[in-house]
Amino acid sequence: MMKSDGNCQFRALADQLYQNSDCHELVRQEIVKQNMSLSTNSQWGDEVTLRVAADVYQVKIILITSIKLIPFMEFLPKSQKEPDKVIHMSYLAGIHFNSIYKKNKEKGSRSSSSSSSAVWMKLQRKKENEAKKKEEEEKERKDMEKEEKKKDKEDKKKDKEDKKKAKVQKEKKEKKEKKNRNHHFHYSE
Repeated sequence: MMKSDGNCQFRALADQLYQNSDCHELVRQEIVKQNMSLSTNSQWGDEVTLRVAADVYQVKIILITSIKLIPFMEFLPKSQKEPDKVIHMSYLAGIHFNSIYKKNKEKGSRSSSSSSSAVWMKLQRKKENEAKKKEEEEKERKDMEKEEKKKDKEDKKKDKEDKKKAKVQKEKKEKKEKKNRNHHFHYSE
């Protein structure tokens, strides 16, 4: 039974594809590449996401529903060839998806856990890469802030020097004017 956390469709797909419903984030990310509106976790999947999933994973999806008028639905990839893999899901009361299996195929006898481990490793690498990227972006932002502060400090220092030069020039000019007035005063006596 898939958790009722808004990710049930993606959990059911992950269970069918990777034998691990906790890989739902990876499935969502793969589907999001095709349909950007689903990037938010807990955003419910629908027929569109099942069509995209069939296309992304090149699988046939058979959805058994509790809707009397539509007891089942099939979703095929866009490619013309018949997919090698068929996955089965249920859709109950129009609100919840589950991963289902034929009775003679027990969940434990599905393909080895190595594919599940590979998915976990892929997810882990992706998370590490995202964390590293975030860390690099943060470092870059801090470096830029540091450069801006340094530039501001240099600009303030230059402004101070320019004001000091202007003051000295003004004083020289005033002194010269005063001298000229005094000199002019001497001649008029």
